[in-house]
Amino acid sequence: MSIAKIQRNVYAIGGRLIDDNDANAYLVYDDEKKYYTLIDTTTGVNIRYVIESLLEILKGKDKLKYVILTSCKFENSGGLYYIYNLFKPITIAHFPDSIMIRKGECGNRTYTPSPISLEIKQKQYILDNFLILLSKSITNGNIIVKYNDVLFSGSNTKITQYTKHIKYICDVNKCRSVSD
Repeated sequence: MSIAKIQRNVYAIGGRLIDDNDANAYLVYDDEKKYYTLIDTTTGVNIRYVIESLLEILKGKDKLKYVILTSCKFENSGGLYYIYNLFKPITIAHFPDSIMIRKGECGNRTYTPSPISLEIKQKQYILDNFLILLSKSITNGNIIVKYNDVLFSGSNTKITQYTKHIKYICDVNKCRSVSD
């Protein structure tokens, strides 16, 4: 199993916890809404560990409601195909990255195409207790996701401008305290 608790109801899943060449995904439990959201899906190279970890925390396949993809890049979306086929969550990505995920290609990398259920086109989008902001820093559809005092930045590892009211910034490599 490959799980690290970041803070109450926020976990790092798979990725760098088991393989320095992989990327992290993050699982969030919303107490108010009573469901889980996965932010990014790792590369999919070590997907067995990711799925085992998800099943351990979720205690079943029906509690993963959303998967939010911060970009179409392989390290963010490469594992979506497997997670989607097992859990059947609502998958969310920003346009035009959503098109690339459906095609299974981004930049110079290819991966198994996956469906996107909700394609965001606004610069700012609120999904229950998540604030999704278009950043365009890595790809044209790159987003950052805020949940309470945690900011998930995906492949964007150089976040500095969003630190007000933020305690942790979590990217594909690690979660770090803003006070560090």
